[in-house]
Amino acid sequence: MADHGLLVGVVVDLNDPEKLGRVKVSYPELGDARSDWARLVTLMAGKHRGAVFRPEKGDEVLVGFLQGDPRAPYVLGGVWSAPDPPPPDDGKPAENNWRFITSRSGHVIRFDDTRGKEKIEIVDRSAKRRVTIDSARRRIRVEATEGDVEISAPAGTIRLSAKAIELDARTTVKVEGERTVEIGAATSVKVNSRLGLSLSAGTGLTIRGATVDIN
Repeated sequence: MADHGLLVGVVVDLNDPEKLGRVKVSYPELGDARSDWARLVTLMAGKHRGAVFRPEKGDEVLVGFLQGDPRAPYVLGGVWSAPDPPPPDDGKPAENNWRFITSRSGHVIRFDDTRGKEKIEIVDRSAKRRVTIDSARRRIRVEATEGDVEISAPAGTIRLSAKAIELDARTTVKVEGERTVEIGAATSVKVNSRLGLSLSAGTGLTIRGATVDIN
């Protein structure tokens, strides 16, 4: 192979026998000749750290050669083309408001710098589950229009702290404790039902107060 500076290659193999994240490419300009294992140039590459964004088989990449030696290829980055265009933007490419990462299956991490609409979003491939850090509206939203949202700390404590906390459910709000459920307030606790209210205990029921009114 002649001495080359940069070439466009097509990724043909990801199975690096030394597990160093290297790839092999073919060079269409050179009759699809194949490279040796090519190291990837990436962010913060170091021992057990760095940004891991390996190209897929069939992706076009730009390949450079250490000191011009074709036996020492380095993948400098991927390139888009007419057959393989970038993911869609916000429809205003001249304003360059979006920065985003889109995975093979369609998961997205998006940074929106649109003036007055600034936000960060993590969206799954269906767009039915997302986390939004909305700077413009000053809120963080966790949303699942399909499926559940779970918060779990089996060996720890979950704390919610705010000026006000609201729980709203279309059917049932359920609070359970394996041993104790405590509800308290510095001034008053109100329990209200538009229809019926039931209090029951397996053993004893105690109602205590300076004044107890039952009407």
